[in-house]
Amino acid sequence: MKHTTSTNAGAGRMAYSSNTDTVKNDALLWKCSVLLALLYLVWTDRISINLNYGPVEPTARSAPAAAVAAAAVLSETGPIATPVLTAAPCPEARNTSVMLPDHAKGHMRFVVDPDFARRNGCSPDEVKRSLELCRTYVERFAPVAEAEMQRFGIPASITLAQGLLESNAGDSPLARKTNNHFGIKCFSKTCKRGHCANFTDDSHKDFFVRYDNVWSSYRAHSQFLKNSKRYAALFKLDPTDYRAWAHGLQKAGYATDPMYAQKLIALIENLGLHRYDDASMP
Repeated sequence: MKHTTSTNAGAGRMAYSSNTDTVKNDALLWKCSVLLALLYLVWTDRISINLNYGPVEPTARSAPAAAVAAAAVLSETGPIATPVLTAAPCPEARNTSVMLPDHAKGHMRFVVDPDFARRNGCSPDEVKRSLELCRTYVERFAPVAEAEMQRFGIPASITLAQGLLESNAGDSPLARKTNNHFGIKCFSKTCKRGHCANFTDDSHKDFFVRYDNVWSSYRAHSQFLKNSKRYAALFKLDPTDYRAWAHGLQKAGYATDPMYAQKLIALIENLGLHRYDDASMP
């Protein structure tokens, strides 16, 4: 009996030890699996991990990381969190959201309305592409907007925001086919052949000026505002007060969109475009 009891007890201890080792191995395997999954998501830019516990310091000519951060919160299978613009490119940047209708189109909707992608289940690849186009557009034309501000007194942030919005980050048919980034129309009845093009807009009679290059479009935009009595009141405003300029443009009738000023302000604040105003001041 003693021999049998001892054998059974030994077998029980061995079974217990074996079960314990199995549990430990399973736990270790599970932890390794979770770690590998996290590393994969970070490596493929599916998620982002912020290890900064203090304020984010801006870098000179830093890209609008706020827009890129919105794409990083979307997983491979769909949205897993509200796309908030968190990594602001400058200390004064604000997180501004304009509620857009679900049928809104264009690359700007993910910047103007950071929650748009989550509400509508937009593809992470679509969001990433749109935000990359916005980032590239700002990097390319910020020096032009700064130069125009120094010469004409128009806030660089306003110029960039209008260019982004009117041209859909340079991806609209009007921008691609005519280099017209500001929706400037042609009202001349005697213009030469090839001077303008017709696109569907408010009516079939709308003709838009065709430019040889994008720089010419930016200069035409500055001259259009500066030389028009309709926009004269804008040049009495502080050139760094982009909010007043945005509302002034809407009040003067630059666009028929009732949310035009709100969209411009959201673009400027979510992308930190107002940093270019400060850089352009004497």
